[in-house]
Amino acid sequence: MRENQLTSDRKIPLREQLSYAMIEFALNPLYTIYASFLVFFYTDTIGVDAGIVGVIILVSKVFDGISDFFAGSIIDHTHTRNGSARPWILRIAIPLLLAYIITFTVPSVGNAGKIVYIFISYNVSQAIIYTMADAAANALPTYMTIEPKTRSSSYAFRLLFAVIIQMIFSAIYLDMVEWLGGGQIGWILSAGIFGVIAAIALVIVFGGTKETVRAEDIGKEDVPIWVAVKALLHNKYWFMALGLNFCSVLHQVATLTVGVYYAKYILNDATLVGALTLYHHIPAAVAMLALPVALQKGASKRNLAIVSGLIMLAGSIVSVIYASGAPFVLSLGLRGFGYGIVAGIFQGMIADTIEYGEWKTGIRAQGVTVSAGGAGQKLGAGIGTALLGIYMSMNGYDGTAAVQTDSAISAIRICFIFVPIIIYLATIVLGYFFKLDKQYPQIVKELEARHKGNS
Repeated sequence: MRENQLTSDRKIPLREQLSYAMIEFALNPLYTIYASFLVFFYTDTIGVDAGIVGVIILVSKVFDGISDFFAGSIIDHTHTRNGSARPWILRIAIPLLLAYIITFTVPSVGNAGKIVYIFISYNVSQAIIYTMADAAANALPTYMTIEPKTRSSSYAFRLLFAVIIQMIFSAIYLDMVEWLGGGQIGWILSAGIFGVIAAIALVIVFGGTKETVRAEDIGKEDVPIWVAVKALLHNKYWFMALGLNFCSVLHQVATLTVGVYYAKYILNDATLVGALTLYHHIPAAVAMLALPVALQKGASKRNLAIVSGLIMLAGSIVSVIYASGAPFVLSLGLRGFGYGIVAGIFQGMIADTIEYGEWKTGIRAQGVTVSAGGAGQKLGAGIGTALLGIYMSMNGYDGTAAVQTDSAISAIRICFIFVPIIIYLATIVLGYFFKLDKQYPQIVKELEARHKGNS
């Protein structure tokens, strides 16, 4: 009999946590392009109708969400001397570079041809390449340790890097497009530069991390994907964490994607999107900077989720009253600070549901569990972006028009100011019912006893 006791419970060193966090140099610029700039590029540079773009993205997100499960299963079934997730960090480097470029190389082949290319390129770059890279990144800490505090801290550092990179990227990207010639060529060249940076970052992450959680340490057997997915259906806390991520991404769509339009048509200057992003991201970075310390001192993820929802709700209420000026900046800061908390704890919450799922069902499929957590992110982005595009199209928005209709301007205001209130109320409710923190220590003890009994 092999030894099945949970032995890989080392504390991840700070150097290794920071090496892992560098994954965001590879993933975050492309994610920010999808979340903040891609719809704007399709409508205002390529000239495709916003409603059509929304439908394409919504349909594509269905494929994208399904691909998360397969990506996680591939990682679970990968066993090399470099581990299970780390090999894919290295393997996906060049494909990710190409994903940056093909996103913007939409050919001038008529409207129908553009639509076909957008659908194919979006699914190749997002549903296949980005999904595999993100799945490996999400799963990696669960193969680095089962110790929950430094595992959660690693995710929090990653999200801190994400906010800082997104803040800088959002502030310079549109200017960079113009510096590189403007128009479609500017988008392509800038994406290529960030694609090269992404490939280099993945090599650094591969070299700076190590996996210590192996199948023989945890009594883990490879399970078919349908068995792993069936087990997830009995994991209530996984659904709650998924819902929190869904809300977090809807917040990003309402704040960042709509923010580009809000800056251009409400504040009358599209380049102000960088300033809006700073007002949101600096407080988010402050929140994320404090999270690793709070988590390692035992702060409850449940309480943090509730607090994040309350803070964002307060910010949204302020923006209802003040649509510009200093109070409006305050409202963005509150929304950003709250977002920093909930985004920073999400991956740690998903990781904790691995042990809960094994305790509940006897099935441990960590790659599928954490990778499928990306479905909430993608569904949130897909549904949010699709509804945005459809709603704006229904209200007469035309990206090629010099002046927008009053109804289009009103739609932008509603999406940016009023819709987030619903999102933040849902965040509070989901956080209230997530009570795994208290159960987790006892669950781990019982799993240890089970594994000893099977050894």
